[in-house]
Amino acid sequence: MTDVDAPDPVEDAELEVLVPYATDFNLDDLKSRLSPNSGTQDDPKYSQLLSALSSIPSRKTLHFDEQLNIFIVLSTPSSFDEIQRRLSQLNITIDAQAFGSENKNSRAQVSEDQSVHPQNRDVIWSGSLDTNQKPLVVGDGSQGVLVWPLSCFLNRPRVRMQHPMLSFKASGTFRQSLPSTVGSPGDRLLPSGVPASTNVLEPLGGDRELRGIRPQLTALRLDRISTDTSLAATRQVIRSKPAKPFPALPAISARVRYSKSAGSFPRLATIASLDVEISPYQDVEVQLTDVNMQLSDGSVDNLCASHAIKLPRSCQPRDNLVFLFRLSPGNGEGHSSNPRSLSKLLEIWIHAQVLSSNICRPNVRMRWRTTIDFSTALNPNYGGPSQNMQRSNKPSSLPLASDDAQGRNASRNLDVATDDHRDSHQRATAIPGFGVTLTLTAPRDVYVGQPFTWDVFVVNRSDKAQKLAIVVIPKRKADDHQRHMAKPSVSSKVASQRDGMDHADAVMDENQLYAMQKMNIQEAAPIVCLSTDVRIGNLNPGFCHNSELKFLPLCKGILNIEAVRVIDVLSNESIDIRDLPEIVAEERGSDDKET
Repeated sequence: MTDVDAPDPVEDAELEVLVPYATDFNLDDLKSRLSPNSGTQDDPKYSQLLSALSSIPSRKTLHFDEQLNIFIVLSTPSSFDEIQRRLSQLNITIDAQAFGSENKNSRAQVSEDQSVHPQNRDVIWSGSLDTNQKPLVVGDGSQGVLVWPLSCFLNRPRVRMQHPMLSFKASGTFRQSLPSTVGSPGDRLLPSGVPASTNVLEPLGGDRELRGIRPQLTALRLDRISTDTSLAATRQVIRSKPAKPFPALPAISARVRYSKSAGSFPRLATIASLDVEISPYQDVEVQLTDVNMQLSDGSVDNLCASHAIKLPRSCQPRDNLVFLFRLSPGNGEGHSSNPRSLSKLLEIWIHAQVLSSNICRPNVRMRWRTTIDFSTALNPNYGGPSQNMQRSNKPSSLPLASDDAQGRNASRNLDVATDDHRDSHQRATAIPGFGVTLTLTAPRDVYVGQPFTWDVFVVNRSDKAQKLAIVVIPKRKADDHQRHMAKPSVSSKVASQRDGMDHADAVMDENQLYAMQKMNIQEAAPIVCLSTDVRIGNLNPGFCHNSELKFLPLCKGILNIEAVRVIDVLSNESIDIRDLPEIVAEERGSDDKET
């Protein structure tokens, strides 16, 4: 019987990807489950093998950044010996695809061609099987299974997905042997009986300008698709079973933040804060085994190794751990051409183990690289300027853009650092130009007609004595009155010229009198400051002072104060503080008045 008349061994073969539930599941365990038993005529051995494969528990949930062990199963009910003889011609590739599921409740029912669009898929891992590796062979001469172990790493998808899922797609082909007419691979001549390709430059062979030269260009060099169908006929595709979808979740999430320390080049250092958060999507315990960093040119000191967090450490869902590292650059040059730029390559890795059960403990490994710059910061807030850049009559920080419309304090603005977790009745303001910290504390209950006080607490954090004055600037309400009709300043003279009579000029122009009468109407102030001027005497460095600002509310509601101005008496420079406590005045009830 020739090869053409022989039965096709690939026709009934099937490929399947097995993801066992046990993490340490190996070929020996699989062999013990697939050990051949004495079968009967109604229950052959092949059906027992398939039922044994389906009885192996599989994973219910996979994790991104997981090192996963899978098994490739090739089963055939016929011509099993023929497939074993042709293992050298076998080619198997596996793709791990991530896709988003539209319905979270129907994840188990999602198949490869249901509710999944091709544009939502992302290949997170792709690999090929080494057929030279000896597989696990279970079966007799006509039917059986071949099993290969394979390790894959589940990367994170490059696109954001809703309810992500994973599936493994296996593709296998058999390369058929070429006909006997084909020559050896080193033979450059065409084999016998194979037609030559068309010469597309053959019409130019009779051109006189070529002087007898016949150009040669085969059509195979211009067309990507080969005109010879013999190559496609030499490959046989193996059928694959439908891919089973697995829900995929991230086990841990990480974020890195940097904080530069002050200093010059020989002692440059950066504190790296690595935040590791345990995923809340699954109620399982996660054990961190290794968290570390490595600098391409420099040293890394783990500040949490001895006294803070000791590894391995068991963590619960929603736990957030912070690891601190001191990064110090080496003496080598950075990646930038700027001599002051020290760009280094930082490698970060996190190893963890998800404790799903006693036998299922997936290993999660996060590893990535980033670039960190150790160059000198241009902003002096990261570190004080050198002596040749400091000036005695200028602040040590860069001026910020002023929001004042009048621009009176544009050269001396504030660097306000307000704590978001403070009460709305307390404000703390740092004044870097003066080196003073000012804290204003207001009472919670304010009643109309009853005076109240603000507590003023001043701390001198500079290296020289301070002498300050605090002035309250009231809120000025915009003029809502309608402006009067403008009249010419010589209206009396114009009237005399109209009636032809000679009148004396007015002592004061009537336009000015009209404007003075209209502008004389003033509304009462909603709040009055009873402390006109608060003086803080010679405040030595490191000392503090406590004072009060007294106010009287005249109406109920939200009362506003324009600003609290701090004046340096020695240099006559001032700064307006606009981040002030809230004032809400209420009417006192009858019961409160009696008490």
